[in-house]
Amino acid sequence: MVPPLTQADISGLLGSPSEDARAQVAVKVGTQVDAGGLTGQERLLANDILRLMVQDAASLVRIAVAESIANTADIPADVAAALANDIDEIAVPFLEVSPAISDEDLIAIVRSSGGSKAAAIAGRTVVSSAVTEAIAEDGGKEAISRMLENRGADIAPSSYNRVIDRWHDDDDVTGLMAEREALPLNVSERLVTLVSDEVKERLVSRHGIGSDLADRMALEAREAATIALLDGLPTIDDYVALMEHLQASGRLSGSLIVRAACMGEMRFVEHALAQMARVAPERAWTLVHDAGRLGLRALFQQARLSQNLYLPLRTAVDVFHDISLNGEVHDRENFRRSIIERILTQPDGLKNDDLDFLLYQMSRKHEIETAAQAMSA
Repeated sequence: MVPPLTQADISGLLGSPSEDARAQVAVKVGTQVDAGGLTGQERLLANDILRLMVQDAASLVRIAVAESIANTADIPADVAAALANDIDEIAVPFLEVSPAISDEDLIAIVRSSGGSKAAAIAGRTVVSSAVTEAIAEDGGKEAISRMLENRGADIAPSSYNRVIDRWHDDDDVTGLMAEREALPLNVSERLVTLVSDEVKERLVSRHGIGSDLADRMALEAREAATIALLDGLPTIDDYVALMEHLQASGRLSGSLIVRAACMGEMRFVEHALAQMARVAPERAWTLVHDAGRLGLRALFQQARLSQNLYLPLRTAVDVFHDISLNGEVHDRENFRRSIIERILTQPDGLKNDDLDFLLYQMSRKHEIETAAQAMSA
């Protein structure tokens, strides 16, 4: 138990030239406020003393106040604001934990102070979406990094995108973003694109690879990484959102659909064709799995995909049906092998360059998946 303030304490606070003495009084007042149980009059007196102490010229006194009430929610707003806007030595540890600071004040500090104070705010146990928005817009690298590392930070898709706008060329920042437990689909896709574009530039500038080949290699890795994202899409709504994003960004292509089909990702195929053909997903499902084989052809044509891609897509759907009928587990490796074997048995399976390339990229399992894992990790 901390003894109550005495008249001697108050007199000493007002008149003592000793910083240590004033700091001791600060600890006593702060501890009593933190403990609660003060009467109304005692609380008014304590608050007035706190207001006096946070203006003390001696940082030792202000540190004592900040440390003693850092975890106290019920303190005057002006006292909390004074400590939060003090020198870093005082403000940073206070900002990291104090429950007495409003989001409005936190946002104002991020926008005006930045630096260590913004980083302290980014590391709070809970950081609201309004505060992370301010950090995304105005925070420096330290604040951005702490925010991305903080599981208690509520980050909206728009804030993720703002971070990418500002820090897309910083591997540390994009790496931390990729490690977040759950990223919005459009953000994941944007990261994939950024990384693949960077890989393409390195292939051209550092390794002397032609631009066309570099484009193709980057596309392969990006499409493989996109398919890798499917493991985190548990609901139909998630698939619909992904299709809309891919189409809006110009990345919903025939090659991506065929690659997904050749990996056994038939739900992706159904929703992608539905998006491109502008039909309901339920209707697309019926057409894709039409036993008479005319449904897939009609859907394919309505989606306006290259005819060179129909054979591998048809083959993938047939293999999918055979495996499902036999009750086999859809293993991506075995599924891909089955697709390649089936295509090679088609009499016209290798008549065009697109199909040649499809078989080539499907067989490059290690290189493509290694790149995809690096991009989506």
